[in-house]
Amino acid sequence: MDEYDDMSGMETSADMIMPLPLTEEQIDNLTDENYTTEVTDVNFELPKQNNNNNDAGRAIFPGNPFLPNLNNNITIIPIIPGVTKFSYIRYLNANPIEGAIDIYINGRKVASYLNYRAFTEYMKVFPGYYRIVVFKAGTTRNPISVSRINIIANRIYTAAFIENGIDGEWQMITDNKRVLNPNRAFLRLIQLSYNAPLMDVYIDNRLVLSDLNFQEVSRYISLSPDRHNLKLKVATTNQIILENPNMPLRGGKSYSVYIIGDMRSRMGLQVLIPLEGTTYLSF
Repeated sequence: MDEYDDMSGMETSADMIMPLPLTEEQIDNLTDENYTTEVTDVNFELPKQNNNNNDAGRAIFPGNPFLPNLNNNITIIPIIPGVTKFSYIRYLNANPIEGAIDIYINGRKVASYLNYRAFTEYMKVFPGYYRIVVFKAGTTRNPISVSRINIIANRIYTAAFIENGIDGEWQMITDNKRVLNPNRAFLRLIQLSYNAPLMDVYIDNRLVLSDLNFQEVSRYISLSPDRHNLKLKVATTNQIILENPNMPLRGGKSYSVYIIGDMRSRMGLQVLIPLEGTTYLSF
């Protein structure tokens, strides 16, 4: 029996929600007809004269010591802790215009009916290129957005689908991996509302950030574990545009405040304050 055939009890790419990556050239060669047809041929071509040559597999999966299983064009990659290179990704629907969406990655549906303000769970993903196609939930024609993302190994991503005033686009946001102090909470702000004004950020009536702009990701702020008052004010007028008077933060945790919404709508701005993956994910 080949040493790579027995993967019982080992997590592999077959267990992952995300599909395998493609090369940049393969992404360029994809056609509109297969937006929702999963790309299964990732072109792992091994030299015929030497089946033990791992170079083809390492070209797309650097750092993986195992060859993919190449049976019937189905590639299986074992996930070996501390060895296999991978990342994590979750998706956020931060677009206040489009409503619920379906997300297809390299033709595989990875999120169904993702509502506005909703996150998916984190998913393991291998480094490489992916085509990401967004449809209105329940449809497979006339995509809202077609784009590509490039995943780098050993990172934790939030891919936020946002409105930019013209159409929908993806903003890739990475967690800053750090050693967390059990006596402190870490917080940053991410401004994803395209028509919100420049804003100043106050925590417990103390100015902590000035002129926060659209698509800006702030530095991390260290705070005591407690309930805090968050205020967003128009930078030029000091007018309060949003207040969260009871923001609970726990020690040893890292959070992001996502500012989303449409200033012209009745709902206005909202904030989402999820835990970051760096708090609880491991490689």
